[in-house]
Amino acid sequence: MKILAASKTFLALLFTLFLLSSCKKDSNKKNFQIRTKTWYRVSPAAPMEVIVNGVKKIGFAYFPGAGSGEATFLGNGSVYFNQLVYSTTGNLPPEGSVAAPVSAVPAYPLTGGPLPLIQPGDFTTLGAIVTGLNLTPATNSQVINSIMVNKAGDAIFTSAITGSGSTYPISAVLVGFNGKATIVGGRGRFVHAKGEIKYEGYFNVLNPDVATYNADGWIDF
Repeated sequence: MKILAASKTFLALLFTLFLLSSCKKDSNKKNFQIRTKTWYRVSPAAPMEVIVNGVKKIGFAYFPGAGSGEATFLGNGSVYFNQLVYSTTGNLPPEGSVAAPVSAVPAYPLTGGPLPLIQPGDFTTLGAIVTGLNLTPATNSQVINSIMVNKAGDAIFTSAITGSGSTYPISAVLVGFNGKATIVGGRGRFVHAKGEIKYEGYFNVLNPDVATYNADGWIDF
């Protein structure tokens, strides 16, 4: 009986420690927001197969871009992003997008065409940031398709979750988008950051310098 009682006491202690550990872990999750104004460019790509929720789609263009705004714990900073847009036919309008490496953007070709094609100097600053942050295309098999960095060099990396979002018309010229992304580390105080966000925004099909990107979720760092 004494052995049984001791065993029960020991199990109860383990359970209590587990609960305390779980509470401590959850308490590290902090509310997180991003609010930015952005612009985008278009880099045509050869048609490629994209699987979204088990359905075959055709990726046909990269939509990289940049902007500025504010993020919780990071403060004011610059945001850079990249995605491969897809549709069923491989033509506009896009039905959605998947993550594409933001580190690849500085090497995209300048076609010499008008906006929204990439213009000289659009991503010169991003090239320096990619080098300075030692930014890789992916981390832990997750494509880093968006970064936000402040003047101190603190940075947060995110990776869009395939099939989590879509695009939809807002007006004759505005297209909305939404989806989910995971926080996959960063630099400075966010080097071990993790979390999850829901993002949304819009872009103007006639003016590539008018767009937004906002996100809400949690972060642990």
